[in-house]
Amino acid sequence: MSKRATILLLVFVALIVAGLAFDRHRANARQRIAAEKAVAEQTKNKVPPLPQRGALLAAADDAQVTGNAMCGFCYWREGGSRCNTVLQTAEEPGIVFLLPSEQRAEIEKLTGECAGGNYSITARGTMTQYGGHNYMLVKNFEAVKND
Repeated sequence: MSKRATILLLVFVALIVAGLAFDRHRANARQRIAAEKAVAEQTKNKVPPLPQRGALLAAADDAQVTGNAMCGFCYWREGGSRCNTVLQTAEEPGIVFLLPSEQRAEIEKLTGECAGGNYSITARGTMTQYGGHNYMLVKNFEAVKND
């Protein structure tokens, strides 16, 4: 074999080895990117469980509940596809959904449409249950801004 043929053969083998190494590097990079996307998607879609603790309040026409005004949809993906206000209580039941009414509209004016727990609300109204959750039609309320 001539010297020129040997050099060409060595260059050809070097190119093949370099190509294989580059392909392996790209495959590893693709796997790493796919794994990062999967972790990001899981983190993005991970919504904490609704803090309903299983206790239902007694149905009543004159009930009173105190809790922090929160957005049920933004925090727990509950209550429809738009922002809605719930009261997150410190003890059972954990959550009380506020039904749409003029008073809930007043609470949402105070807290903003997407409430973030900045206000402690004491609401009085009609309490009912549906699907294992408590619902209140608010007749009147008092609000205190949390520090």
